[in-house]
Amino acid sequence: MSTTRAEASGSSGYVAHPLVEGFPGKSSSHGAFGWSSLWLLDDGIRRVLVDAGQPAYIPLIHAGLERHGLTTDDITDVLLTHMHWDHVSNFTMFGQATTWVGESELRWAADQPAGTAFIPDLHVQELLRRTDRVERMSAGREILPGIHAIDSAGHTPHHLAFHLERSAEQRVFAGDAVKNAYELTTGRVDSTLDAEASAASITALRSLLVDTGATLVPGHDVELRWEGGEAQRVHPQRAAIGFFAGATTGEEDRSIG
Repeated sequence: MSTTRAEASGSSGYVAHPLVEGFPGKSSSHGAFGWSSLWLLDDGIRRVLVDAGQPAYIPLIHAGLERHGLTTDDITDVLLTHMHWDHVSNFTMFGQATTWVGESELRWAADQPAGTAFIPDLHVQELLRRTDRVERMSAGREILPGIHAIDSAGHTPHHLAFHLERSAEQRVFAGDAVKNAYELTTGRVDSTLDAEASAASITALRSLLVDTGATLVPGHDVELRWEGGEAQRVHPQRAAIGFFAGATTGEEDRSIG
């Protein structure tokens, strides 16, 4: 077996950092918030993003990378769980990175008519157009040293999760195969194209957590542990949501949870 550059340099594995932690919010009046999880994996050689986030994350991404002494040009790889706008939109920010996209997922997204819910048509076309710095991947492969792609279909037909093994703490990045603590605990998935496939994917991911002791990073929640048949948040979920109530007060009402 060949020695990777990270192993040759003495790297002990990836260190995982949340740049933006997901939030399990939805609105019946304004559609999906798209507050998805966005994590950085850094082994000193590769700097990998799991998903690319939505457009409103652009300043948060810059600030998050700056906290670690990095810029967008330092990112070497972007791994996409699936082809929805809040997980794909910012891949073009990372000019030096290779974007990894599921071959079957991209083909499926390209076959959908313009205006299909949650699919960013122009981003799909750009991934198809590029011949440089875009790699196709499939489930069952070691995409990067110590990072394996896992079939987690349901939310979309060819959704992928990623198992981070080469790290002091193993993690499973579930994307929207598991969006939040409720879904991991109950096995019931909101917003899925195939509820039966989603339930099977969650069962398989739970087994992986038990077998490996890994934690799970959901698509729209903080990191989770699977303990005693129930999802436990590693730390409390919090969000600050504000709106301008009106010109008469000039104040912004704020709710913190």
